[in-house]
Amino acid sequence: MEIIGLTGGICSGKTQVLQIFTELGAFTLKADDLAKQIIFIKNSPVSKEIVSFFGKKVLDGNNGIDKNYFSKTIFSDPEKRAFVNELVHPLVDQEKKKRIKEIAATGLYSLFVYESALMVENDTFKSYRRVIVAFTSPEEQERRLMLRDGISRAEAKARIQAQFPLKEKLKIANYIIDTSGSFEQTRTKTCEVFHLLQNDLGLDGDELI
Repeated sequence: MEIIGLTGGICSGKTQVLQIFTELGAFTLKADDLAKQIIFIKNSPVSKEIVSFFGKKVLDGNNGIDKNYFSKTIFSDPEKRAFVNELVHPLVDQEKKKRIKEIAATGLYSLFVYESALMVENDTFKSYRRVIVAFTSPEEQERRLMLRDGISRAEAKARIQAQFPLKEKLKIANYIIDTSGSFEQTRTKTCEVFHLLQNDLGLDGDELI
């Protein structure tokens, strides 16, 4: 089973691309989903450390982590963002490796596509056989982010600027997928990359579809 990395900026189309890979027969997993499972478990050791560092204002009415407050804070406060990354990333990496072993043992998949926004920042991109970068224009990122999170253009710009520059991520890409167009256009481009990966890695297409 080949392990493929998928990355890109916020609202760059990574989720769409991952969905299409799933439909094509790859096993897919999001780092963000693993992180949320770790962070938002009420009264877990991780959540307790977050409350200790952020203060009790990070709690919601049920003594769990307030997701909206938490998200806004880590984007606006570099110190808190660094703290959360240092705390959570090793745990996410452990869970990812566990899932890879479990899926590989089934023998059902030839491709495991793992989506992580931070694989360039934390230098883990080197551990993947190939890396795909999904991208779109900054203006489209802003539009999507404003629509998704109901925030202002200024807030959207700030969140995008808080991330690693997209041009640095494009430098390490084996494949790039422009998601600026319609979903069907993104599907076509993702299918092209899917088949290029099959040829590149010598995979039998019948195993994946």
